[in-house]
Amino acid sequence: MNKVVFTPSGGAAATLADLSTGSHVVLEELGGAGIEQVEPLMDGSNVVRFPRGNVAGDCVFTVEKSFADKATAAAAAKTEYARMMQQGLLVLTIYATTLSMANAVLRSVKCSRVNGVRWGFRYTFGITTIT
Repeated sequence: MNKVVFTPSGGAAATLADLSTGSHVVLEELGGAGIEQVEPLMDGSNVVRFPRGNVAGDCVFTVEKSFADKATAAAAAKTEYARMMQQGLLVLTIYATTLSMANAVLRSVKCSRVNGVRWGFRYTFGITTIT
């Protein structure tokens, strides 16, 4: 991924990752599932299936960034943690393709790796659409 930007509703856009500034991004999960109602039919040889929609899924990725010093990295962790449970627009840019996810909810932020001044953050967004 080249770039990840999250814009919370009523807030300013935050660049979570940008390949041009040295961030390294690993996309771990992207997709969703819907609800299907399955009903047996009387004397039927097969069941009947009804797609009920309610599509939901996750967008999970890890970003590794380098910081000037460990104090700056710790302050960044504090900032990322404060973003949790915000809802807004998540935009992933993968080379020439842009994936937009409206109403994405940042469910989880975890510091997944610390190596001196290079820290990794694992983000989990709940998503319902990808356009």
